[in-house]
Amino acid sequence: MAPPRRTLVRSTAALLAAGAAVAGCSAQPGTAATVNDTRITENEVASATAQWIEISGQQVTPGQVAHILVQAELFEPIATEGGFGYSDQQVEQLLKDAAAAQGQPAPEEISEPAVDLARFVLQQGDVTEAQNAGELLSQLDEATAEADIEVNPRYGTRNDSGQIVQTTYEWIHQEQQPTPAPAG
Repeated sequence: MAPPRRTLVRSTAALLAAGAAVAGCSAQPGTAATVNDTRITENEVASATAQWIEISGQQVTPGQVAHILVQAELFEPIATEGGFGYSDQQVEQLLKDAAAAQGQPAPEEISEPAVDLARFVLQQGDVTEAQNAGELLSQLDEATAEADIEVNPRYGTRNDSGQIVQTTYEWIHQEQQPTPAPAG
């Protein structure tokens, strides 16, 4: 039988190795994703998700928000250079107006990640309608392909086109619930 200290050291080493494997891209704990040298934290994803739902009334998942924040990091300079820039103050005012339109009180403080998420939505809408939309979206595709992007598996994985999609594991099977027959 191994001495208790040696067993403790082995157990601790095994736990540390398992923790590193579970952490995914997280060189730092709490990282949802990294884009080049920019870190997007789990707290940023959580605050942007909560505020987006509160302000817009639209249900989004943290995985969707992580994907948008990654894309926003790459798209903001492209859209701004293309003439579709928004200041933080403009975005905050538009979010407050949106909350009022929903009959919601405007949050006293809007988090930076929520502003980044809303800026992306605004810029994407503007660019989609622009005459040079194809050119700007091609630049985004190119920037995405060239970027060093890592995603914590908790928020998804990158597919072949660079999109962040929900992580699925072959060994986890979801049973389909039978559809109930209509009453009547």
